[in-house]
Amino acid sequence: MKCLQCRAENMESLSQCAQCGAPLPVIRRRGIFRRWGAVLTALLLLAGIAGLAHIFRDDPLVQENLHQPEAVSEEAGREKDRAERREGSPALTPGKQPADSSGRGPLSSRQVREEVKIVPGWVTIVDSWGREVRKVRAGVAGKGWLALPSRACLGGNRWYFTDDRGRRAEISGGLWIMGDRAGLWHAAGNGAAVHGPPLASWNPDMPVSWRSFESSKKYDSLRLRPGRREGFFVSASMPRRISEGGIFVQDGSIVGWSFGPWLQEAVMWPAGSGDGLQYRAWVSSFYDLTFAHGREEKFAAARAMGANHSVIDRLAAFRDGFRLEPKLADADTPRELLPEEIVKEMRALVDDAVLRGEGQRVASLLDGQALKRIGDMDLLIDIIHLLADARGVEEAIREIEDTGIFITRKLGYDAPALTGLHVRLYQEWLQTLIAHGDVYRGWQAHSAAKSFFPDDPAVHLAGVEFALMDGDWQRAESLLFMKDYPPAFQDRAELLALRIAALKGQENRIVIPFPGGSHRVMVTAGLNNSTFQEFLVDTGASVVTIPSSTADALGLETIHDSRIMSTASDIMTVREVMIDAIEIDGWTEYDVRAAVLDMPDQPGLGLLGLNYLSRFRMDMKPDEGVLMLTPR
Repeated sequence: MKCLQCRAENMESLSQCAQCGAPLPVIRRRGIFRRWGAVLTALLLLAGIAGLAHIFRDDPLVQENLHQPEAVSEEAGREKDRAERREGSPALTPGKQPADSSGRGPLSSRQVREEVKIVPGWVTIVDSWGREVRKVRAGVAGKGWLALPSRACLGGNRWYFTDDRGRRAEISGGLWIMGDRAGLWHAAGNGAAVHGPPLASWNPDMPVSWRSFESSKKYDSLRLRPGRREGFFVSASMPRRISEGGIFVQDGSIVGWSFGPWLQEAVMWPAGSGDGLQYRAWVSSFYDLTFAHGREEKFAAARAMGANHSVIDRLAAFRDGFRLEPKLADADTPRELLPEEIVKEMRALVDDAVLRGEGQRVASLLDGQALKRIGDMDLLIDIIHLLADARGVEEAIREIEDTGIFITRKLGYDAPALTGLHVRLYQEWLQTLIAHGDVYRGWQAHSAAKSFFPDDPAVHLAGVEFALMDGDWQRAESLLFMKDYPPAFQDRAELLALRIAALKGQENRIVIPFPGGSHRVMVTAGLNNSTFQEFLVDTGASVVTIPSSTADALGLETIHDSRIMSTASDIMTVREVMIDAIEIDGWTEYDVRAAVLDMPDQPGLGLLGLNYLSRFRMDMKPDEGVLMLTPR
């Protein structure tokens, strides 16, 4: 069913027009109304016109012109409006309702339809390295003038406009001031501008039409409310249905623009025709003010580096970019230049460098200071792994406890992946120190690990190990039974408990270790609290022997000149002396007779004979490599 108001087609079931809301004519039915159909139709039509005139007489957005002016007076009215715009008198005077050209009332009672021939095309933004940054849809006004959102133009120092017919012109300058959200730029390559509909001042008291240069959408008779002055433009409220780039038309001239997602407000032109406009800015100056010498430009340069640059060179360029301050807000930064996107590229380069065997160089390049500036947790974890492989886990742990904690505080939240890596590195370091028997550094590392991970079972059991290595079974036992252990650590805890029990059973005993499976037992003893002597445990020797050099060093007096002595291999005559004290494994025996004997094959070696050994109960375990002497 066709609406009598706007001529739009509607479904027969509707009673009001879906386009303009006007009542629809009643469909003639067969039956009682058949004879009076013509009369009823005429009456309803008249009633509808009267109702529409009442409903829409004050509507601010869409008006119906019920009084069409004559062609001559309409043209005269348009000429008058153009003259007023050139003079600038009523163009920006909000609140005034100018009469239409026929003198029959304000323009708010008319529907305005504008038909203009749009000249659309694409603006291409190209960076300093010849790469296309982005393409933006635009439309030409006057002799090559283009309104462009500033955000869309960031990052490029060469701009080109190409209309849909393929004509291309370079954009070199226009009207823009630092801080403006939009600028009016001029496309006039080689002095030949692409022409579009005329540019004229916007009259906020008159309705406008809107035409998309992205699709076929168009709206007529729009009323826009003026806002603040912004640089060379005036902002205006915009109907929500307009969500793409387009132009606003008034009296056959372009008076404003919409930019879709780039800018949520209409940008209206208040400064007359485009004739005689003088450049206030250049594309090069726009680039310098908004992009040059900042972090984003450095990132763009690094991304443009080709195959003639090494992986390390490119990583260094990205690292240097993070040393600079950004010039753009995150919302205005091209996606490919956002820090998180740059870090993704850096991580890929790190992987490439590792495959090339350059992990050490990467770890040196991306040091703690660089990582703190970058502030990315995933990249830090990558470098921590490289440090652990190249310089050891101790160096990697130090980096975590410096740079890692700094980045965590900067981000404001914990990183479970970093925490897990931290504790694993501590566990690995502690096990290495246990394997090397480095008790002193072991206790230091254990203390540091406990400060970060007091409840970690692996760290706790490492402390038990170090206590056993110290021979302190009391401390080891106290530590072991201080905690309950998860199933994965039960076997290790039980083995440590057995070791503690064994050490506990050795208390008040002399424990002499030797290589398992060997029958040669060596022990070092302290003599008279002044010197040490190495002895071979020899149950075949009747007395202890010491070499003459040891006897002379101790200044021992001879108590018998010709003592007959038997050893496992011979019987010989020796002189006898008295040793005041022999100390082994913390146990001291006093007044031990000894023979002075220089062994032919080992002159510096002594024998620990039966006159000393008989004071103890001996328990030899060759397979375990332990000789225990329990005092009688």
